[in-house]
Amino acid sequence: MSTIEDQTIAIAAVLQCCRLVRELAYEGRIEHEHLIAANIQSLFNFDPKDTADTFGGNIHDLNLGLESFLKLLSGGERQASDTEIIRYAVNLIGVTKAFMNDSDMMRKLHQRLETLKPAFLEHGVDDALMTDLNQLYRETISTLPVRIVINGEKRFLEEPRIASHIRSLLLAGVRATVLWRQVGGTRWALLLRRGQYLKAVRKLSLGHE
Repeated sequence: MSTIEDQTIAIAAVLQCCRLVRELAYEGRIEHEHLIAANIQSLFNFDPKDTADTFGGNIHDLNLGLESFLKLLSGGERQASDTEIIRYAVNLIGVTKAFMNDSDMMRKLHQRLETLKPAFLEHGVDDALMTDLNQLYRETISTLPVRIVINGEKRFLEEPRIASHIRSLLLAGVRATVLWRQVGGTRWALLLRRGQYLKAVRKLSLGHE
């Protein structure tokens, strides 16, 4: 798999987290609940064999993210939801940069994820795990000087279960953004290699790896 495809998978994961967060914030639910697992499991895959394996190896589980990336690259008319998803993704890039500059926080987060991994392996992505990830996000990422402000319906944002899911997905978004940087992703590349990313998105969306 080429570096561009690796970066495309990572960005698709970032955008999928952002899109799922937005769904939760405005609708209080997610239409395709199983897609949450693809993002959340990446937090516990410490030694993936490749970029796709980070998210379980099934590219189709990142379809929402690939769909969002394709829409953004194609240059079609953007809706308010698209603009919001872009804002979240840009904010995640800023937050991740601050996070990667804090070695103590990186070490603490990794250690905590290691302690949570047995529960994930035994029970999967359940409410208890999301509650723990929510707390981990609040103790780490939330303390950084760069913040992500989520818009949505107040009644959903104030619902504890939904808030836990949102923060857990934002944590997974940071994981995906770290991965994107590790495989050579930069903001300049997104601008200068648009055609290459478009080709990669279309290829991956068709299921060819």
